[in-house]
Amino acid sequence: MAMAEQRTGAQALQLYESPRPRRNERHDSFAIIHHFNLCFATFGRAAGNEKAEAADEKRQKDEEPRTTAGWKTMPFIIGNEACEKLAVAGLGSNMVVYLVTQYNMKKVAATNMLNIWSGTTSLATLPGAFLADSYLGRFWAITIGCFSYLLGMSILTATAVIPRLRPSACSAVEKKLKRCERASAGQFALLVLVFAFKAIGSAGVRPSNMAFGADQFEQEGEKGKKRVQSFFNWYYFSSSLALIVSLTVIVYIQSNVSWGIGFGICTAFMVISTGFFLLGRRTYRHEVPRGSAFTGFAQVIVASIRKRSLLLPSDSSQLYHGEQTGLKPRPANQFRFLNRAAIITEGDIRPDGSSPVSSWRVCSVQQIEELKSIMRTVPIFSCGIANQITNSQQHTFSVLQALSMDRRLGSKGFQIPAGSFSVFSLLVLIAWLPFYDRVIVPMARRVTKDNRGITMFQRMGIGFFISALSMLVAGLVEVKRRNTALSHGLADQPSAIVPISALWLVPQFCIAGLAEAFHTVGNLEFFYDQFPATMRSTAIAMSSCTAALGHYLSATIVTVVHNTTGRDGRPDWLDDNLNRGHLEYFYWLLSTMEALNVIYFVVCARWYKCADRRAMNVNLDASASCHEMECMQP
Repeated sequence: MAMAEQRTGAQALQLYESPRPRRNERHDSFAIIHHFNLCFATFGRAAGNEKAEAADEKRQKDEEPRTTAGWKTMPFIIGNEACEKLAVAGLGSNMVVYLVTQYNMKKVAATNMLNIWSGTTSLATLPGAFLADSYLGRFWAITIGCFSYLLGMSILTATAVIPRLRPSACSAVEKKLKRCERASAGQFALLVLVFAFKAIGSAGVRPSNMAFGADQFEQEGEKGKKRVQSFFNWYYFSSSLALIVSLTVIVYIQSNVSWGIGFGICTAFMVISTGFFLLGRRTYRHEVPRGSAFTGFAQVIVASIRKRSLLLPSDSSQLYHGEQTGLKPRPANQFRFLNRAAIITEGDIRPDGSSPVSSWRVCSVQQIEELKSIMRTVPIFSCGIANQITNSQQHTFSVLQALSMDRRLGSKGFQIPAGSFSVFSLLVLIAWLPFYDRVIVPMARRVTKDNRGITMFQRMGIGFFISALSMLVAGLVEVKRRNTALSHGLADQPSAIVPISALWLVPQFCIAGLAEAFHTVGNLEFFYDQFPATMRSTAIAMSSCTAALGHYLSATIVTVVHNTTGRDGRPDWLDDNLNRGHLEYFYWLLSTMEALNVIYFVVCARWYKCADRRAMNVNLDASASCHEMECMQP
């Protein structure tokens, strides 16, 4: 990367050269940092003006944003993300156990509460991304989010340390008689406050952190695009490593040592995460917020409605193209009714031709195409919802399954915490991502001639199919667990440990991890690739919103199944006593939904048409070529 900056007075030239790693180079994410080289040269004037020039240069330097960026910023960004994952995952993965054992909640109630909370947390990323892209900037959005996380974690730690902030402990006899003390209004309000602060933290951090990291790289040219793509993979890889530590060490401390100490460690990691991020503030490249993109979308809709009776000109050059003086691409035919917003009528443009009289009367072709790019993603967005319903089970019913099984390694060995089984998903994910990035992609490139190896749609579709398989396997494992419980006379003992190894759950978690490696990374790439550059945080948030709606829909399905399957005195599928229920039927229902979702996704992918790159005037990945989608020609 080479950048030349003209300074008033002193005229200083700063050159930043950052060799971009090739895809066939052998290196890890930390070694890449050392590839960044910095060069600086200053050209002065006469000796008599040196003092004034130095003062002028210092003033200019203080006023200008730092733009060193590149791999040099990665220790701060990835360090912030890794510690944040250690903190947040250490709370979320074991929360269902905390609610059931410490807050005396019923299993279905705890599951639904977590689904609603997870959905709200994910949905909050959309307004968070909007504020980051339009007003706050990603740096300040992340900073505010980190401090909000800290407040929520501090309150949750207090509920674990101070006994009167949570209900009294419930004995096995009280559980059997259903006489456990419920949380008071004040205790429940504290829990809601924790979730509220965590939702605000998620709104600030989750949509902006990855986009902020990608902002640190030049994205022009093939090498720049490959670096961003590689950053996504390594970012996800390092986050997964942090999650593994969280799901093993921290969850073990919470379950076997002390909830207070476990939550306190999470809070400490959040302090470290915030410190990491703020330490690198002088090295970051900051994208300046450009106002609300959604206002521009509203202007397109209003202008197109006003001109709905007008005929579109046959020559697209007669449409309003803003200040463009070069190539004027024609707008895409998809959502053709919006193209009327660019029709120029009398009084729309100022007499000097410089700008529109009102942006609500006429809009540029670029504005229209940006709105179309968002509208095109809606069907693909909807496909991810069913996938997230299956993913949410890893932290709810699958954990409750593990809680009822023998989790010892050996007859008297180490006992795996129920909330730690998600680590098997992550182990598969972190093993697969570098293998995919370094082995599968180069091999696939030679066959498909596609820069990504396989297309984003193919990657997501494979993930959907594997996700359906994970629920099928989960149902088969539950059949074995339940049959073992019944054969040992444990049908009416919901708190008893069924004499079957919890390692039987490992296959379903591993398959779910492989599904995530395909779908989640592909989904992030898709939204980041197809959204305008001014909406990159919103693009990342779209992936989180699929999770939000998936959690909400999961809570709805759980409630419906719980209320409709238990009739004529029979236990329902999701009975609080898993040994009496039929959890396997619920898993197979989800597997069927996911299989239908694969068919729906194929239909949506065939319909999808990518926007004209030059019309949008953004840096989209050239690998999404016309053999994958039908691209418009200028």
